[in-house]
Amino acid sequence: MSLPTTKLDHIAAKLLEYGKKRIDLPELLKILGDSGADSAEAYTDVKEIAELGFVFPVKKSGTNGNRQYPLYLRYHICLEKTVSEDVLAGIRALHPRLLQTGYLEANPEKYEAHAQELQQLSRYLFSDWDREPISRKERSFAIFHREKVLDGGEMKSLLKNLGFSQEELCFYDTPEDCFHDYIRRRGDRVTLLICENKDVWFDLRKLMAEDGLTSLFGCKLDGVVYGGGNRISEKTGAVQAYVRYMRIPEVRFLYWGDIDRYGFEIYRRTTEANPDLEMELFVPAYRRMLIEAERLGLPGMEMSPAGNIAYKDVSGLFPDSLENNVKHLLQRLLQENRLIPQEILSAAILRREAGYDEE
Repeated sequence: MSLPTTKLDHIAAKLLEYGKKRIDLPELLKILGDSGADSAEAYTDVKEIAELGFVFPVKKSGTNGNRQYPLYLRYHICLEKTVSEDVLAGIRALHPRLLQTGYLEANPEKYEAHAQELQQLSRYLFSDWDREPISRKERSFAIFHREKVLDGGEMKSLLKNLGFSQEELCFYDTPEDCFHDYIRRRGDRVTLLICENKDVWFDLRKLMAEDGLTSLFGCKLDGVVYGGGNRISEKTGAVQAYVRYMRIPEVRFLYWGDIDRYGFEIYRRTTEANPDLEMELFVPAYRRMLIEAERLGLPGMEMSPAGNIAYKDVSGLFPDSLENNVKHLLQRLLQENRLIPQEILSAAILRREAGYDEE
């Protein structure tokens, strides 16, 4: 009885994935789904794939000693990966650094699976990119216009096989365990900036601690607080309790998060959960995010995962002084369920905006 076509396709795929030119009999039987206990079945299956040209025996390896159903102890794998000229051309067009290990030429299916990301990385390497170390998410956005690509296990594995390190791509991981705030100056009245995401909070914390940052986008800041995404809005009165703990008479909060439905919903819920606080959106930062997004090409901004959150008019969250064209752009992005993450403003951009680096 011959093997079904679907099983033959599965066997061919497994042999191609095996990664070696020769395969020992036990491994071959495992791919065939044969335990070896049924000598007749194993003999028939191996004979069939040999006749189809999948494998041929290494006769010097000897046989299993079964006179009725003799099988060789080792086989050559005859299957070869067929690669289209388009795929080969795509690989060859990449930056030479991506071809250095020969991994993509040997595994063209990896190129096909990650062509978009590899092409984006290639363009980035060809460009005059900024080699100042920034966070993983910031570098991910700079390369892919998506802030979480470098977090994925497949991308980590691919970069490792291509011989890339964090140091080469000039990014670092922000620590998981660190203080949730940094207050540079305490007094009777302070202005604290709440950041939705850890990476930007960490960058500002470093600028305050190491470079003496006192203002950003023309606004005086006395400290930064990590909001932890949705956590800051989950418990009623949580931020008010934090203020009581600080024992500072007057605290003004500025809030800065992602431009998407989720980010503004976090802000809305935070203000509702802490009605006694003085809190407003950090408008200059949102305006600067839009400028950077327009420079990179707004149509390329990724879709937000917050599609389950209904669209809401956010114009009332911003001051009347905000330009109408900016309000309209924000509304359009939210209507289209787009995402512009905080990480679009990297540490390098923040340093320049704070006046520590020249353009």
